[in-house]
Amino acid sequence: MSKLICLDPGHGGYDPGATANGAQEKDITLHIALQLRDMLRQTGFRVVMTRETDLAPGNTSSVNPDLNERCRIANNAHADVFLSIHVNAGGGHGAEMYANGDGGPIAPLAKGIVQNVSQICGVHGQAVRDGGSNGTGFRVIVGTQMDAMLVEVGFIDSDDLPKIQANLDEFAPLIARAFWDFYGIANPSPSPSPSTPSTPVTKPKLDSTAANAALVHLATFYNQARPADQVALNRAANAVRIAAGQPIQDDYGKPTPEAARRVEVLLHSMWPLTDDAKLQACYTAAAEQMRADQK
Repeated sequence: MSKLICLDPGHGGYDPGATANGAQEKDITLHIALQLRDMLRQTGFRVVMTRETDLAPGNTSSVNPDLNERCRIANNAHADVFLSIHVNAGGGHGAEMYANGDGGPIAPLAKGIVQNVSQICGVHGQAVRDGGSNGTGFRVIVGTQMDAMLVEVGFIDSDDLPKIQANLDEFAPLIARAFWDFYGIANPSPSPSPSTPSTPVTKPKLDSTAANAALVHLATFYNQARPADQVALNRAANAVRIAAGQPIQDDYGKPTPEAARRVEVLLHSMWPLTDDAKLQACYTAAAEQMRADQK
């Protein structure tokens, strides 16, 4: 008998979920889930959805009935696996997965999903975390009677957002491949390299005016920073210059991982403070250099 998967697009209807720069979590999660539904069905899975439109399950209008209805749908269907799809908030970076304990019987599936999804925005901390009664206690994990997971594909209020938007149609194939691998189903298309996004995020040349504005902002912090962080800020500024086609002035070399991490956090905090996409692209270029320097 084919496996029955319950897909739960987070939020919906009255509840937009996390929002930033005009993007709403509920729209992103529904887009991914509908595509994933079709891909799984085409490869022999049975799929039940908690919602298929911009309405909360059961057309509820408050949180507790909403979450209870999601659990009821999964439990009444006697699903084998429950997957809730979300987008994080809080200014972080990368994907993360929550399950019961370490995932139990579906631990390899949970790990496979987050590893695949992280090709877009990276991974946020520990790949699989306890979202059950001994951990975060997510209702949709605690209240479902089958193996259950909740994946956060990235952060909507950081420089993950343009990557999510540019690669929105890539999430469903990446999640589907984890299901196919776990259940031993032949992939209908070749799997991407684990280290390469199936559709690479392009890095267009930065706008010169926006780059100059970003350099002024970085210089302001540079003048107040400790020496180790000045090296990181110099490296971040040069990443902006290179991406904008401008010459490098001074090069202080590679910063320590600790300094690179501090400047990355700074850039994450600067990103949502403007609605200027060109300026945000400059912060993103600098943050990507800081992440690279932590390896």
